[in-house]
Amino acid sequence: MKIQNNCSEKIIDVYAVYWSHGETYFYGFSKGYNGLLAYKASDVKIIDPALSGDFIFFEGGIFYKPLIDEKLLDDLLEYDECAYNRFLEILKVEGRVDPDFY
Repeated sequence: MKIQNNCSEKIIDVYAVYWSHGETYFYGFSKGYNGLLAYKASDVKIIDPALSGDFIFFEGGIFYKPLIDEKLLDDLLEYDECAYNRFLEILKVEGRVDPDFY
């Protein structure tokens, strides 16, 4: 899934969709940012609606499975460098980002 923030032309890859207080949110991962950012659905444009890959339902949302299996989610939300490097390694191995992404 890919989204675009209404205030920017940057395309963001989505690795989670979750619901809180009646709102839909996306966790996005983009170049130039060392973690996951939450985006409110009403503040973005959906560029590609398909979630491709291995996703699972977990605590009120649908998450990219390695985020949960490797316990990376919380650390990525707190911009932990080790979690970022591990997640980036997973994404590169799976071909989800270019080898020179960072």
